[in-house]
Amino acid sequence: MIIDRDLPEFETRHLASAIEALPGDIVDRLPFGVIRIGNDGRVEYYSATERRLSGSGDRDRVGLDFFARIAPCMDNPEFRGRVERARAAGTLDLEFSHVGDFEDRDREMSIRIQSASSGGYWMFLRRD
Repeated sequence: MIIDRDLPEFETRHLASAIEALPGDIVDRLPFGVIRIGNDGRVEYYSATERRLSGSGDRDRVGLDFFARIAPCMDNPEFRGRVERARAAGTLDLEFSHVGDFEDRDREMSIRIQSASSGGYWMFLRRD
């Protein structure tokens, strides 16, 4: 049985590996958002916490192109460009701040992005 004190934190060094070892219902309890994006740019997992914090509610996100359909505000050289450059270099382990949220353009977020073990990547979003 996993209890809250055993859950990975946003700062956990190998956060993607820790998340992949957990069942989805446990990931949904984390205090930060978790999104998995496939190699094709489509969302494969969108946590309940991210649904709540982003304001997306019950809208289905799985299968949608993340940058085109969910977060066009992040489809720019500073955000998507950084991710694509890191992927091309084979070093997808990023952490940076971003101002602007899906429903609050002035909200500051901490972003972590790490490679998923079977391709694509995990995006972790903590609202400050």
